[in-house]
Amino acid sequence: MNYSESVAYIHSFPRLAKTGDHRRILTLLHALGDPQEKGHYIHITGTNGKGSTANAIAHVLEASGLKVGLFTSPFIMRFNERMMIDHKPIPDDELVQAVAVARAALDGLRTAQPDFNVTEFEFVTALAFWYFRQRLVDVAVIEVGIGGDTDSTNVITPVVSVLTEVALDHQKLLGNTITAIATHKAGIIKPGVPVVTGDLVPDATAVVAAKTQSTGSQWFRFGRDFTVPKAKLHGWGQRLTYQDEDGSLPDLIVPLVGDYQQRNMAIAIKTAKVYAQAAHWPLTARDIRQGIAASRWPARLEKISDSPFIVLDGAHNPDGIKGLVAALQELFSGPVTVIAGILADKDYEAMADMLTRAFATVYLVPVPGTPRALPEAGYQRLHEGQLKDSWQAALAASLDDDPEQPIVITGSLYLAAAVRQTLLEGKS
Repeated sequence: MNYSESVAYIHSFPRLAKTGDHRRILTLLHALGDPQEKGHYIHITGTNGKGSTANAIAHVLEASGLKVGLFTSPFIMRFNERMMIDHKPIPDDELVQAVAVARAALDGLRTAQPDFNVTEFEFVTALAFWYFRQRLVDVAVIEVGIGGDTDSTNVITPVVSVLTEVALDHQKLLGNTITAIATHKAGIIKPGVPVVTGDLVPDATAVVAAKTQSTGSQWFRFGRDFTVPKAKLHGWGQRLTYQDEDGSLPDLIVPLVGDYQQRNMAIAIKTAKVYAQAAHWPLTARDIRQGIAASRWPARLEKISDSPFIVLDGAHNPDGIKGLVAALQELFSGPVTVIAGILADKDYEAMADMLTRAFATVYLVPVPGTPRALPEAGYQRLHEGQLKDSWQAALAASLDDDPEQPIVITGSLYLAAAVRQTLLEGKS
C-alpha cells in the first residue's frame, strides 16, 4: 500500500466497540512483540487540556536532551501528527511501513480467528507503541483517547500518570456524574506510580484521593503542591511564574492564551520534573524555559490571521466553552463574532446557550466531514444563533458585516481542523 491507501486502511476500522476491555489491543500488541512493555511512558488523561499539557511535557523533556515520542488525537492538518518524535510527525514512508507490519500481524491473527477485529483507535495506538519502540525513544507521552481505565492506551505502566481536569463530556460512555467520569479517568493511576493533577473539583478530588490511597501513589496537585502565583498577558501569549517546593521560576514565556493554559503549563512542568527525578535525568530551569516557550499547539485559541483577525479554538464541551468565553472576554474589550460548529453527541444546547449569552453575534454551522455532525434540525432549536450552511458562509457574512471585528471559530476540533487546513494549507 502507498501512503493514501495506508491511511484509508486505518480509517476502515470501526470507530467504537461494545466491549470495554483490552483483549483486542493486547492480542494485536502481542503479535507485534509487546512493544508497550519495553518503553518508558508518561500517561495523560483529562476532560480538557490533555493535548496542550502533553505537548508541553514533550517540549520540556526534549529541551533537556531526551528523545521523546508524543501520541495525541485528533490530528489537525495531517494524520501523521498523531505520532511524533521530537515533534516531527512520523514520515510517510515510515507510516506505510508501520501499517504494513501491523496489517500483517492482524492478518495472521485472523487466520486463526476469522472474526477477530480491532477498532481504529486500537489499531492506531498499537502503531504508535510499535513505532516508538522501533525508533527507541527515551520516553513517550501518551494521551488517552476517551476516559482512562478501559481506554486502549491503558495497557502501560507509566513512570508518571497525569489527570488535567474532570468535567462532563462523553457521558454516554463515561457516565452522567463527575464521580463516574473521574473514576474512569483515575483508572490510569497504577500502584506506586506518582500522579500529577490539576485543581480538581471536589467530587473528582475524592475519587483521586481514594485511588491514590489504594495504589500507594504519590499525588502532586495543582494549588497545593505547585501553582502559578503570577501571570499576565504577553502579546498573544502569557508571562507567568511557576512555583513548587523547589522554589519559583519567574518570567516563563508561554505562546498560548487563556488562564487554563497557566494550569496546563504548571502541570506539564511538574510532570517533567517528577519524570526527570524518577529517571535520574538532569532537568534544568533553562530546559523548562525553553520547552515552555516552544509549546505552541494548533487550534487552541490560535490566532491564524491578523487581517482579518481570526482565532481557532477546539473547545468541544461546556467546560471548554466556559474557559473560552472567559479567555475571550479578557482578550477583547469590544465585540467578537463567534462561528460555532458542534457535534451531535455533545451537549450542544448548553454550549450554544453559553455562547449566545456571551456574544451578540453567533453563527451556528455544521461540522464538515464527520457523521457525528449535528443535523440542521438540531441547530434550528438553537434559535438565538444565526444558522449558516457552512463555516465559509458564516465567515463571509461576518466579513461583510464588519471586516474589522475579531472572528473566533470553535465548537469542535474537527471544525477547527477543517478551517485550518483550508486557510493555512501550504503555509508554514
